[in-house]
Amino acid sequence: MCYQVKCGACGKSTWAGCGRHVASVHRQIPEGQHCACRDWPGVAPAGDKAAAAAAGEAAPAAEGSSSTSVCTIL
Repeated sequence: MCYQVKCGACGKSTWAGCGRHVASVHRQIPEGQHCACRDWPGVAPAGDKAAAAAAGEAAPAAEGSSSTSVCTIL
């Protein structure tokens, strides 16, 4: 799981954890408070609306979405 932490270099908010929930952490931080010292995998750079739209189309199903899956127990 990923979670919000304070950057030791700039003092703004960044993320730590597994890297699979970075977009969720990014959404919880107010604009202008995101650390730029480290990449935000799966998050389009601010102001890049075309990349944001493409990322939304190519991104896997979000947490809590209505996707389906099948589990077979042998």
